[in-house]
Amino acid sequence: MKRRHFLALGFCVFPYVTQAFAVDYREYKPEAWKASSINEAAMAIYGKEKFATIQKSGQIELIVPKGIVKDREEIPIMIRSNMKAKTVAIFQDANPKSLVAVFHVGEEGVIEYAFNMRMAFKGTVFAVLEGMDEKLYYTRAYVDILTLSCMASGE
Repeated sequence: MKRRHFLALGFCVFPYVTQAFAVDYREYKPEAWKASSINEAAMAIYGKEKFATIQKSGQIELIVPKGIVKDREEIPIMIRSNMKAKTVAIFQDANPKSLVAVFHVGEEGVIEYAFNMRMAFKGTVFAVLEGMDEKLYYTRAYVDILTLSCMASGE
């Protein structure tokens, strides 16, 4: 097969393959995106029975900035784990809506996600991992945001 034909075939097939594995949680679980607390959002995604299995795990690494964050508009977040998982969900307790993102992980998928998020105030970021054993595991990290009050110019 000529290289041009192979690349054209790849570009034509690839969008359909990625579409087949993507889960749109905004349509699939709309109540999770409207929830204002972490517990409500997590129960909307995973259900009450599965949420009862949640336990803290040291095998999930949630990396947030150390110290005080000066730019609340772009807070870098990274999550890593060697655990086999179905989904990874990110929640926070500083903004009005708790759910930040849900990643659907395949059986052989690698959990290493990095993204930026906004937080209005200081708060805690939670990463919840749904394992292949149908149990939930979590870790959390605190993010401190620099808040400046209005100051008079003194003139």
